[in-house]
Parts: sequence; structure tokens; C-alpha cells
Amino acid sequence: MEFTVIPNEQTPELRLIQDEFIGDYIEAHREKLLAFLEFASTRTDAVGLAANQVALDGDRFAVRAFALGGRERYWRLIIDPVITKYIGIKETKVEGCLTWKHRSIVAERSRAVEVSYYDMEGDIHCEVHKGFDGQIWQHEVNHLNGVLEEVVDFFAEPPPIHVGRNEPCPCGSGKKYKKCCLLLT
Repeated sequence: MEFTVIPNEQTPELRLIQDEFIGDYIEAHREKLLAFLEFASTRTDAVGLAANQVALDGDRFAVRAFALGGRERYWRLIIDPVITKYIGIKETKVEGCLTWKHRSIVAERSRAVEVSYYDMEGDIHCEVHKGFDGQIWQHEVNHLNGVLEEVVDFFAEPPPIHVGRNEPCPCGSGKKYKKCCLLLT
């Protein structure tokens, strides 16, 4: 099988699948969705792989999904992901990306995100992801949404924000850091 992820620049913006049609969509495209997941799981150079469209044996279809491998290399398919809440302090992060090999992305990332998405059975999930996993979610969802990130040849990541436990949280919640964003680290 020949499988290709089609870059965002070549694809129209896709709408989220309406809840009542998600089961029909998954059933109609099950083989292609599973092929996308299988393709992603063969990648050893990525922890996530996003696609607004893919081609399987030359047949293009809209997918608006990403495969998430994470550090453990357990790959799963995330369909129609939405970040519903950005949680905690935003920090500047430097990331690699398969779209721009040998270059870096500089982006502001929250320490945690609340997300919702569909799985391969059409069930909706709502989860909170923090740290590196939260950063992956923000990166891949930005790809799906066509968000342009700053791409550079070289950038030294700034040191993380350090706040005393009893100081006010820099996120602006009015709580002490130890009762707020420190819980997300």
C-alpha cells in the first residue's frame, strides 16, 4: 500500500465532523484510518503525525486527525481534536517538526491543555495533558488548524520560568503558585 500525508498548504480547511455523523465517517473510512495509524506507528523520527488529508493508493480523503506516539511509542489515532482549554503558564518552546526538517519551531506553549477528540469507535474523550504530552497536543492541533508557527534555523530555548511556591502564580489566577500552575509541572 502506498500512503502519503498531504501537507496543509495543499488542502482546504476541513470542518469538524458533526457528532451525529462521526460513526458513519469512521465506518466509511475505517481501512484508511487504520492505514494512517499503521503508517504513523512505523515512524521512528516523530512522536506525533498530523494530517488534514491523506492518500491511500492514490485515493485522497479528509482525515483531520493525528497519530500520537508519545515517549512510550504507543500510537493511537486522535480524530477531530479540539483544545478546549489552555491551562497554566505559557512558555517559549523550541520544537522539531517533520514539516521543516533541520529547522526549528519557536512557539508559546501552555504547560497543560484540556482536549476533546473522537477515537476509532466514535467515542468522545475529554482529557488533560501536561508537560511534554501537552506540548505535542498543541503542536499537532496547530498543524490541523493551519496555524503558522515561527520557523527558524537556530534558536536557543530560554530557561523555564521559575516562581517561588508562595509567590502569586504568573498565569494571573490570583492563587499562589503552589496551588495553581505548580500542580501542572
